[in-house]
Amino acid sequence: MKYTLITGACKGIGKAMAYECAARKYNVLLISNDEDCLYQVCDDIQKTTGVQSHCFAIDLMEEGAPTKVLEWIKQNGYSINILINNVGLGKGGIFTTMSLKDIHHMLVLNNRVMIDMTYLFVPELQKNEKSFMLNTSSLEATLPLPYKAVYTATKNFIYAFSLAVGQELKFQGLHVTVLCPGPVLTNAEGLSRMQAHGIRSKILMMYPEQVAHIAIKGMLKHKKVIVPGFINSVLFKLGSLLPTSVKMNLLEKLFRVYKT
Repeated sequence: MKYTLITGACKGIGKAMAYECAARKYNVLLISNDEDCLYQVCDDIQKTTGVQSHCFAIDLMEEGAPTKVLEWIKQNGYSINILINNVGLGKGGIFTTMSLKDIHHMLVLNNRVMIDMTYLFVPELQKNEKSFMLNTSSLEATLPLPYKAVYTATKNFIYAFSLAVGQELKFQGLHVTVLCPGPVLTNAEGLSRMQAHGIRSKILMMYPEQVAHIAIKGMLKHKKVIVPGFINSVLFKLGSLLPTSVKMNLLEKLFRVYKT
């Protein structure tokens, strides 16, 4: 029996991808640090879709946490053919006024955890004739945003790593996709950011369920990069065409709302 392993699976895009996979009759293994929410999602998926749904509550930022996930997988005899590295953290503000604790949390959760999960689970994925990995980056991966300097850098890391390691692994039957969504309305904080940006944010905003459907569909079609939404896709391509000085001045003005 094959399973899809999803990190950050009880909220936002991760939760939506768990339901999207279950709707396609893929058994799921869900990881999150929010135990109550995680078990609720896990139970609901099993009851409403009939697929096998199991969960493991753990803070992936803890030292050795990805290894503990692998041990859980092996102890229960789960076979993984899809890995979705979705867990992540975002925080904005002027770089020099942010705390090093917040900065390190973003670096660890967005990058180190993804690297550890990938390194540990590639051998498990390669036990299958055909397998998939989906890494959640951002539309901002190619847009170095003032007042979100660390966050956008971590997302650029995910983007570059996914493309590079995907090229290495494709010869071994493992396809790697990087997901680059624009603004996604997942919580009250996201709503406040949308309101701060006004009409331009409303045009770009998508719901987690929309993103999840596009992401899983694209992954199964072997797409290397997925940018949900037509306007988001256009912006993603335009980002590399504008002169750097023009682009950075424009982005600074657009993202001043993140200064505080």
